[in-house]
Amino acid sequence: MTMQIDLREATESLDLARHICVISHISPDGDAIGSLLGLTLALRASGKQVTPCMHDDVPTTFSFLPGNQEIVKRLPEEADVFVTVDCADIDRIGEIARHLPGKPHINIDHHISNTHYANINLVDTQLSSTAEYVMCVLGACGLKIDQEVATCLLTGIVTDTLGFRTSNTKPETLAAAQALMESRASLHDIYERTLHQRSLPATRLWGHALSSVQSRDGLVWASLPLSVKADAGYTATGDADVVSQLTAIHTTDVAVVFVERPAGEIKISWRSTTGLDVAQLASTFGGGGHSAAAGANLHKTTLADAEREVLSRTRIALQSFRQNGTQDGPV
Repeated sequence: MTMQIDLREATESLDLARHICVISHISPDGDAIGSLLGLTLALRASGKQVTPCMHDDVPTTFSFLPGNQEIVKRLPEEADVFVTVDCADIDRIGEIARHLPGKPHINIDHHISNTHYANINLVDTQLSSTAEYVMCVLGACGLKIDQEVATCLLTGIVTDTLGFRTSNTKPETLAAAQALMESRASLHDIYERTLHQRSLPATRLWGHALSSVQSRDGLVWASLPLSVKADAGYTATGDADVVSQLTAIHTTDVAVVFVERPAGEIKISWRSTTGLDVAQLASTFGGGGHSAAAGANLHKTTLADAEREVLSRTRIALQSFRQNGTQDGPV
């Protein structure tokens, strides 16, 4: 009932808005960009003035999405309603957070670690993706989903479910995908562009990561130093989805990838295959995400120090989970 009230208040807020600013998170993935652009394009088609805003550039993988070139990095001064999508906490939007006039008006998300930081929080952790929730919002607003909107939202669903392979892929997820395909979004094209194709630099990065993988008692990890990224010609900020490849190793219980960035920043990505809640683990490092997939960013540290601390805590959490079925306490 509370969720229905929140959804009604959100639709009223969007209906009364003069200029809506839709914001998504740093280091954007397919769900972040798909939700950002899908909501933006649908609201614009209804006659609303809408500005999509994001701290980082759009990764090349998602440059095919309609409207991606219109994403700006600064908040429009005239905006009167601010909506965040796919952001578990306010810090996930990066420097943009410092320029908000107050709390975001609406927070649309599906992460279990969401902190409910907005005036209206539309958070459903049972959904496959934020894009699936955006579909619900558009339906509640009575807005049309055309081919461009459908392409953006299906991209969010496909990428966040790893091609309908994650445990939160439910019949409703497949029904949502079918509806978007009926609006002429191409599942084949989206799958090829986002989950199958890789750039040459990304492939070279994979080569290094996969040749240097380490494994010990179910914990599998790899590191991507700045020097390796430079040699590969890889300029993006992420790990080219190396972490998902590590879960394919049959002995993997938890996979971790460390990505070195300039100025002493280390990006950490976890994937769990056996039930360990890595979102809880990531939260101890100021991050968050899903129970089976989470991340965090460490600052003013070295790759070696990050590896030592993160792997130590991850081992403790994994051992506790195996022994007690919980990771409380030792984490």
